[in-house]
Amino acid sequence: MLTEAPAAAAAPVCFHCALPAGARPLRRRVAGALEPFCCHGCYLVLLVTGQQGERGESLLALARLIVGVTCGMVVMIFSWSHYADRYALGHVPGEADALAVLSRYYVMLAATAVVAVLGLPLLGDALRGLRSLRAGIAPLIAIGAFSAYAASVVAVVRGGETYFDTATMILIFFTLGRFLEARGRASAAEALRGLQRLVPDSAHVLRAGGEAVVPVEEIEVGERVLVRPGETVPMDGVVREGCGSVNEALLTGESRPVTRDAGDRLLAGALSLDGAFVLAVTAPAHRRAIARLARLAEEARQQKPAWVGLADRVASAFTPLVLLLAAGALAFWWTRMGFVPAVLVALSVLLIACPCTLGVATPLAFWTGLAVAARRGILVRSGGVLERLAQVSDVFLDKTGTLTCGSFRLVDVIVERGAHGPAGVGEGRLLLQLAASLESRAAHPVAGALRQGAALAGLGELPVTAWRAEPGLGVRGRLAGGGAEEYVLGNRRLMERARLAMERELGEATTRRGGQGETVVYLGWGGRVRGAFAAAEEVRPEAREATQALERMGLRVAVLSGDDRGSVERLGLTLGIADARWALLPEDKVAAVRVAGGPAGRRVAMVGDGVNDAAALAAAHVGIAMGCGADVARAAADVTMVGADLRQLPWLLRFSRRVRRTVATNLVWAFAYNTAGIGLALAGWLPPVLAALAMVASSLFVLGNTRRLHRGAAQA
Repeated sequence: MLTEAPAAAAAPVCFHCALPAGARPLRRRVAGALEPFCCHGCYLVLLVTGQQGERGESLLALARLIVGVTCGMVVMIFSWSHYADRYALGHVPGEADALAVLSRYYVMLAATAVVAVLGLPLLGDALRGLRSLRAGIAPLIAIGAFSAYAASVVAVVRGGETYFDTATMILIFFTLGRFLEARGRASAAEALRGLQRLVPDSAHVLRAGGEAVVPVEEIEVGERVLVRPGETVPMDGVVREGCGSVNEALLTGESRPVTRDAGDRLLAGALSLDGAFVLAVTAPAHRRAIARLARLAEEARQQKPAWVGLADRVASAFTPLVLLLAAGALAFWWTRMGFVPAVLVALSVLLIACPCTLGVATPLAFWTGLAVAARRGILVRSGGVLERLAQVSDVFLDKTGTLTCGSFRLVDVIVERGAHGPAGVGEGRLLLQLAASLESRAAHPVAGALRQGAALAGLGELPVTAWRAEPGLGVRGRLAGGGAEEYVLGNRRLMERARLAMERELGEATTRRGGQGETVVYLGWGGRVRGAFAAAEEVRPEAREATQALERMGLRVAVLSGDDRGSVERLGLTLGIADARWALLPEDKVAAVRVAGGPAGRRVAMVGDGVNDAAALAAAHVGIAMGCGADVARAAADVTMVGADLRQLPWLLRFSRRVRRTVATNLVWAFAYNTAGIGLALAGWLPPVLAALAMVASSLFVLGNTRRLHRGAAQA
């Protein structure tokens, strides 16, 4: 069962982001009450968007992006008209007319708005990174954008070339990437918060005045709740009356229905298939198992370690060097040429030191990878996820719905020695025809396997009368025109209740089948059990090919399942997976993921489809959800495979490695190219306009290299 950790001592947490607000938090009035905030930024986000947490951050990023793109379009229109006038039409610059001067100031005004809305938040991130000695990519992007802006302002006042378009485009592209990431985090958080909506928000409560429909928040511990067949259990409780089969796949991932009787525990989210229950409530609504599962998934998502990308690691070493070189250039040329020429040299160093590979082309390589993957039906949340995929060393797979189809198929008919039936019908065929006819009205997964098996054998349905279900046990019925003989189909408990004797050999054979993870049902009449049927969960036909491809890539493959030992071991043998673990609760899967990715530094990808997998998907370095799975699983994951073909998984991991190699090649080229440019700028041989052109030339190479991903996708 899910367990809840004891509550820690109350400490102020930020009203917006829910992080610790410190001993002396910032307090502001919200809806008439003073609420703590960890910083002015969180209060500003709440003030502007009216939304808390990740959704507020996403809306604020979108608002900034809209303003930036609007003003950036103005900058680009006027800048390109100036370039066309000067370079395409060949007009020689002379005395500027009033309109040209006015347009330069108008462009400066629009660029100032972009820098204020998009650049200042980036500058704040850059300063915080420098103070914490984690420079990353933000300082280098800020350096390039603000250097281009500063050089342009100087050019507007003193005359010369402006680079407002360079400054604005760097900021817009960088902010666009941040908005997409913020939107992904917001959707994941919203889905996790909506996890409890998977269970009813009201229940049928039995009180002194009769049955009443009551909101779950108002139901107290100890009250009695009625659950009818086909309904979802609304509250955690203990069965006081009733018996039947329930599907607990939402909570445990176990595909096979289980029987619950008086004294057994039922959890909110379980589906009653054929029985009615009266529960004694054991936990209030906010402490139901489904609520604890939602909290577990959210905590796993928040505790996921921050990923430092390749570009960030390179930029962390490059940024301090660039700042030192720019300062040295300023000091050196100030003594020889004066302050203004020295400033232009320093600006040239800073401008060319910001390779567009970091600001534009590296994200472009990732976006190209995202587009190629999307065309194959694989939705990757961000470029950073592609980079993490390339580092994966372990792949953990859920069983039900991931490696299996979630449906059952008939694998064997076991006939009692001496069984007999109507003349002209084989023993096994007769048993199968009878069983399929009795199950014609049942919704149990094994019933579907029996009907499918009979259809494949060409057996028609026999007319059944006096049919009735035995909740949690099986069914009974008579054949039309077959007299008073009653046929009983169900589990061993039903055979015992119907006083049907079972021969020892049949019992031993079915016990072995059950130990191998197969589901066994029995058919009997006339005082004896005449035979049994073994059904097993259907393994995806491509599962073995996919897992073998993963192992050939050098990856360690394991199965994490909440199912019983027999079915999981059977699956492991079928697929050739040695590490197959069974009977795992959601927190057990999270623990397994964290242990595997612990001090050894291994990178774990978790593949699953169910609500019970959501926490493990969020905790893994990369969570991969099957598109046919639950909404909350897809929201918690970093990758969603729209189809159900597992062969897409090894392709994705190979392709992510190709994308990372492309990014590494881009970075090597960009930094080599820009290092040479810095040398020219330090010597005073590279004015800012040529520095901007050099950035364009560098990006063209990177762009061509990135386009190779389209051609290499089929070979991945």
